[in-house]
Amino acid sequence: MKIKFRWDKQRAIDEIEIIANPVNKEKLGSLKDGLETSISLNVQNPKNNRQLRIDIQQIEMIKALGHLCKVVLVNKEEYLLQKRLKELEILEDNGLYRINNSTILNLSQVASFKSGEYARLEVYTKNNTKYLVSRHYAKLIKEKLG
Repeated sequence: MKIKFRWDKQRAIDEIEIIANPVNKEKLGSLKDGLETSISLNVQNPKNNRQLRIDIQQIEMIKALGHLCKVVLVNKEEYLLQKRLKELEILEDNGLYRINNSTILNLSQVASFKSGEYARLEVYTKNNTKYLVSRHYAKLIKEKLG
């Protein structure tokens, strides 16, 4: 089987198009499932120290706490993650962006935003939680939300 790649800057970052003969539909089904599978993180419940996996789309915010992070879900549940924010920058491919030196925010949870004082950006989530985007990250976040 031949595989050809064509790179197109006009295509959206989260879009891949595969054109194939219908005979190959079964073979490509598992590839599609693998590509669409969402990423999950292993977190720890601080109340009972139990480990569990959460889908990153459930995350509203990740806050740095020294050598580990606090993960806040959309339903306001809180968990601990044994990683530093720097290690989580790979999540940008899935819509989680750093908004200041201590916070990563899931941009799919943003309901609105407006300019704040000192060139900062105020972001409001669907849960009516307000986050401040530092001026260093404001331009990138405006582009992603725009």
